Amino acid sequence: MTEKRNSRIALLAVVMLLSGALLGLISEDASAANAVGFISSDSPSGVSVTFINQETGASQSVTSSADGSYSFNNLDDGEYSVRYSKVGFLSVLDTWSVPSDLPLDDVAMYLAPAGSTSVTVNVKDGGGTDINGATVSLMSATTEDSWWTDAPVGYTVSNSTDVAGDAGFDSLTLDEYVIRVEASGYATTFGNTSDTNIVMLALDDTNKQTVRVYDPSGSPLGDATVFMYDATSSTWYGANKVGYTYYLQPSAGSEVYVYAYHGSNNNPSVLKIASVSEPATHNMEVGSNSAANDGIVYINSAPSQGAQSVTPMYDDRMIKLNPGPSASIDVTGTTDVDGSHIVAAGSEVNFSGSSSTSPIGGISYNWGSSSDVDYSASFTESGTVTLIVTDEFGATDSTTVDIIADGEAPAPDFTATVKSSTDDDGTAYNETNVEEDYTTVVFDASSSTDAVGIDSYSWDFGDESTDTGNVTNHIFANPGNFDVILTVTDVAGNNDSKTMTISVKDVTIPSAEFSWSYTNETGGMVSGAAMEGEPTHFNANGSTDNSGGDLTYTWDFGDGETASGVTTSHTFGNLTDDGFNVVLTVSDASDNADVISYNIKPAQKERPDLYISELSFSNDNPTEGSTVTFEAIVKLLGMNITDSFEVGFFLDTADGEQIGSEIVDGSNMSFGIEHGFNVSTTWKATSGAHTIVVVADTLNVIDESEEKNDLSKVITVSSEDDSSDVTSMIMIIAVVLLSVGSVGYIYRDSLFSK
Repeated sequence: MTEKRNSRIALLAVVMLLSGALLGLISEDASAANAVGFISSDSPSGVSVTFINQETGASQSVTSSADGSYSFNNLDDGEYSVRYSKVGFLSVLDTWSVPSDLPLDDVAMYLAPAGSTSVTVNVKDGGGTDINGATVSLMSATTEDSWWTDAPVGYTVSNSTDVAGDAGFDSLTLDEYVIRVEASGYATTFGNTSDTNIVMLALDDTNKQTVRVYDPSGSPLGDATVFMYDATSSTWYGANKVGYTYYLQPSAGSEVYVYAYHGSNNNPSVLKIASVSEPATHNMEVGSNSAANDGIVYINSAPSQGAQSVTPMYDDRMIKLNPGPSASIDVTGTTDVDGSHIVAAGSEVNFSGSSSTSPIGGISYNWGSSSDVDYSASFTESGTVTLIVTDEFGATDSTTVDIIADGEAPAPDFTATVKSSTDDDGTAYNETNVEEDYTTVVFDASSSTDAVGIDSYSWDFGDESTDTGNVTNHIFANPGNFDVILTVTDVAGNNDSKTMTISVKDVTIPSAEFSWSYTNETGGMVSGAAMEGEPTHFNANGSTDNSGGDLTYTWDFGDGETASGVTTSHTFGNLTDDGFNVVLTVSDASDNADVISYNIKPAQKERPDLYISELSFSNDNPTEGSTVTFEAIVKLLGMNITDSFEVGFFLDTADGEQIGSEIVDGSNMSFGIEHGFNVSTTWKATSGAHTIVVVADTLNVIDESEEKNDLSKVITVSSEDDSSDVTSMIMIIAVVLLSVGSVGYIYRDSLFSK
């Protein structure tokens, strides 16, 4: 490179850097770049440089300056297609990847073939009238780069017809050129220089195609953009709109693609007409094909016959080759492992092609035996499912899914290791080394196997608890025999189980508890109480044990009596002030025992109370040998009686000589201190001072609350020779004793009054 060229590049670079810095201050896009390039040829100026951003469709053109330089400012990062063209030179196609391809390489352009031949092309319509303003393009056999990769185009020169319908071309070689003629309102027409008279046919309604466009809700659209591409001639034609209807005028036999666009919120729709033969009406719906792009128009194949030299844009939309559909299968009903779809043999598998896409839409599905979007099949053995999808243009794509059908269940296996702590390495389970609440059992199913792989391990410990995983641990809260079940499921859904019985030792003592009650005289149950002489009912149902097994109940009632069983009854007699310590011992099958005791003081049962309220003599001072009648009044307190009892009269003491008695029928007595029953006996007096004692129920027939049933009174019997002094003294003593006894009886009546 010359020093002059180096200086020029350096100067231009400084200018661009400064302008770029300035633009960076005012631009919101910090990623924008500036591109500077040079044309290297004998005539570097006047080269048209046009780029298209492949993502956005943005296009811009500049013309190279006298030194061959050109520049673009604020280029977004991305991929660009660039075409360099100049009359008399072969066009060059290039690609840029911004910013990685900056700075740009020089582009060399070469002269196109030239000669001295002149050609005039005359263009007329079907009626012989010259057509003014038609574009006539001549394409030589020498190829140059086109906008379409791998689609060569002959070197093209163009001119427009004059009022006489003529377009002249000079400096041509002797080669035969293909002629392409385009004019508004006419079908594109082709010819060659062996006959330069071109007749163009006007577009008419002979094969009129009527198009109506609807939105996704079914409403017709009157502001859609509708156009068509005639693939036979690589020509674009717009539609004529009347109200909500769009009309197109393709040529007979043409392969036509119709496009309908409606704003950026609705995806475009495309329709293929394989060969136009007659008028037809078509309904097109926009918005339904989510893969379509409002900024792109797809065509079925690269344009030909000179059209590939035209910028690949329609209005402001990019024109791209249809990439074809993309076939995709979604599978349900299988388990996916490392890309393989595994299912249990004989199971049905569901397939869906709904995730297949096409930017032009119109996908059809071919499963081999079905053309629906969804497909189902049962697999008794492994196989392959193939989906072929075809888009609106007829392009296809296929994909396959391999299904592995597994009919073999896994082989479950596991070990059990018993640990007493986290530091314990553990010992193998031996049927005796597992204790409730204390030892941990580690279950390991790593030795389980399966042909296609195990998907899950499920544990049931037999005590209403479960877990998952190939290794797990469990503490048994209760004793007993527990069937631990491991269920292994493989990735195909086949499963099998293995069972191990774990014996758990009982080390927890029971919890003893009991209640007691008795039945009162009205039949009511009195809880937490006992009554003398009545059965006390004991119930140990409140005792508990975690083993769930049978318990043994042993009772000690504290009075020398024992019993067994969860319920029992006992009658307490011979009450004591300290009561009775009732002890219950509850034992489980492992001889673990608990003891509980309660002190029970039975209530004393109500009894009758007999007593002598009064004793009187028929003669308080009899003489020796006289007969004296003793009368006593017997009274009853506490409760009535029905038994008969004896009232005895004794001389001097209650254990002395019985001098008389009377049998009393208890049923004849009345209850209460106001009621008395009279008894009497006679006695032949003997001299001296005597104490007469009367005792109720001398034979202890009646069970009384108190056994204080006697009353005494002194009687003095004088002999015939007793002096008056002695008699007087005895009388004084008798009067005193009589007074004291009477006071005592009166007090007793008051004491038992109610």
